[in-house]
Amino acid sequence: MKIDSLVIAVALYAVLQILFAFPLTVLALQVLGVTMVAHYSAGLGAVFLSMMVVGYLFGAEIRQAPRDAVLRIALLSAFYELLVVVFQPTLADWIPFAVSKPIDAFDGTVVTTVEWFLYNLSRRGNMFPNVIIVIGVGILGLYAGLKIKKAKAV
Repeated sequence: MKIDSLVIAVALYAVLQILFAFPLTVLALQVLGVTMVAHYSAGLGAVFLSMMVVGYLFGAEIRQAPRDAVLRIALLSAFYELLVVVFQPTLADWIPFAVSKPIDAFDGTVVTTVEWFLYNLSRRGNMFPNVIIVIGVGILGLYAGLKIKKAKAV
């Protein structure tokens, strides 16, 4: 898979993931309520559906070197997700949340440098499973998209 096709595939994944995530989140919140299960299930559903579309649309390029192409797409999409996780708290809406959460966790006392460090370390510790899960779900989605493309071709 050429680098330009790879970049377009990952960019398409990013756009589709946003387009799928909003309606899936609304649906999951209606069905499951305001819970983390609703949030995560909508996110994973959006990753799977986005990768399925990418696998379907880029099936010909992926079939030329399947392992290499799938691995590259999955890793770049996981890197994109990592950037989203890292930069999301920097948005203005998240600043009060990021400040109040540790303060609430420590009973309103003054938050020391060590406590901020431990809080940020725990946030970073959540990135590892996120990346592993996104890679796994992404590979499954690409595989499903390839199978749908193959079934339609026959």
